[in-house]
Amino acid sequence: MRWKQFFLFLGIAAVAAALVVTSFTGGLFQGLEYFLEDLLFTARPVADDIVIVAIDDASLAEVGLDVMFAEPSRLGAADDDALRRALAGIPYPVVLPVEGRNISLQKNRPAAADTILAPLALFAGPAVSRAHVNVIEDRDGVVRRFPAAIAGGTSAFPAFAQEILLQSGLAAGEAAGTPLAESSAPRIVYAQPAGGIRRISFSRVLSGDAAKELDGKIVLIGATAPDLHDEKATPVSSGIPMSGVEIHANIANMLIHGWRLEPMGTPATMIWIIAAAIIAGCIFFFLQAPAAIAVTVALGTVSLVAAVVLFERGITANIIHTQAAWITAGSMFFAYRHFSTEREKRRIKNIFSKYVSADVLREILRDPSAVRLGGEEKEITLLFSDIRGFTSISEKTPPVELVRILNRYFSVMTEEVLAHGGVLDKYIGDAIMAFWGAPVPDPEQADRAVATAKAMIEKLAVLNREFAAAGDPEIAIGIGVYTGPAVVGNVGSHLRFDYTAIGDTVNAASRIEGLTKQYQTPILIGETTRNKLKNPDAWVLVDEVAVKGKQDKIKIYRGKFGVAETKS
Repeated sequence: MRWKQFFLFLGIAAVAAALVVTSFTGGLFQGLEYFLEDLLFTARPVADDIVIVAIDDASLAEVGLDVMFAEPSRLGAADDDALRRALAGIPYPVVLPVEGRNISLQKNRPAAADTILAPLALFAGPAVSRAHVNVIEDRDGVVRRFPAAIAGGTSAFPAFAQEILLQSGLAAGEAAGTPLAESSAPRIVYAQPAGGIRRISFSRVLSGDAAKELDGKIVLIGATAPDLHDEKATPVSSGIPMSGVEIHANIANMLIHGWRLEPMGTPATMIWIIAAAIIAGCIFFFLQAPAAIAVTVALGTVSLVAAVVLFERGITANIIHTQAAWITAGSMFFAYRHFSTEREKRRIKNIFSKYVSADVLREILRDPSAVRLGGEEKEITLLFSDIRGFTSISEKTPPVELVRILNRYFSVMTEEVLAHGGVLDKYIGDAIMAFWGAPVPDPEQADRAVATAKAMIEKLAVLNREFAAAGDPEIAIGIGVYTGPAVVGNVGSHLRFDYTAIGDTVNAASRIEGLTKQYQTPILIGETTRNKLKNPDAWVLVDEVAVKGKQDKIKIYRGKFGVAETKS
């Protein structure tokens, strides 16, 4: 049975894992995943080599510069020729931007562009190269990626920042991390929010007072003035957009430091998800619900911390789905536990409602798992009561009247059993069998059983006055109480079964009850019961008797509590 439940839990884990894996491979919640990953960016150092020459508000009054150079100057060919000669005379590499229109990403290949917006051919030269400045905006408008390369027609262009570093001789291709060629759209590892990279106004460059600051630097020239509308939202924006040139400066900084942000990979993520679901299943299988929930939450937290650590090391672990594995599996196991527990409670309630009082039933239902209906050995205290001379009474009393008398007698006696926390086992003809100590352990079981016996004798005196007034025969009973081990559980067939106790202890209690008439006392108890009473001195030894199933004789005791002898 335990193995069947274990495999059931594995089946639930498989369903949970399948749901999460399907969501993961289908790309669900990618926007939310990006949002959570955006929160993990922390400030990083910026290379001293990188400087932005900003076409800012102060520069706009002094310069009119189309940095794409894709169309002839409106001032005429002489203006373009002046720029060509200026570029040719620069003693260091120059990278001009190109832009692909309507690009589409392709796995492990340059992104395809419908058209390429490129500088005029007249600006080409030995020290002049071209690279694309495209970035990728996700559905939420945030720039998180850029194409490693784009291709249009017969030409292919590397990323702008990568080309800058290659031309500068910094050998970004040898930096630590995954080569850009192995990813069609690398993630951008931002170092600082907008304004975090050193910038110099273009107006200062024109005035000539920034030469020393630019000497030996990687200079990126671009628009930062808001009126030029070259600003994008980034993961580190915090509501302040970042200029396009600063985005490319962040890419260059990322390449210089060898930083990468690569996905963990589909196989590894699926293994993580499946492992989390299986582990959650084992936790809920071996632990009770409160502890299982606590452990699952703790492991889910550890998993989250691991994802954060991996992010810091350049690996995205898909926080949404790795956490969803714990949440989905844990929720499914909790739901199964809840409904199965409720079902078990209903079953136990149906079984025990006719055996025990409402208080005892509530105690049982607090922890149904502690009740083993299949049978287990427990120390219990048995009570047997029997009507003396019942055969004679039945011969003298009409059957209908006899049933009425018995029903009244059983009702009163059963109320006392239940009121003292006992389990009504069964009625055997005119006898009553009850016990204490199961299904809920009871350290006071002996005292409760003896108190029940006393109460039954006292109630019988009241009941006999009622019978006498109605002209019914009076009743005398004997009660035997014995404490010992017995097997308690559901006994019967698949068609009918009862919760009962079996074993030598039951036989001993029945035998002791049968001796009450011989020793002329309404109640006799065994030595094992007396030894467990809070006040054993209230009981005196009567005899030692042999009992079937017991190798040694057992001592029996009668009480000194002054209960009136019942009618013999």
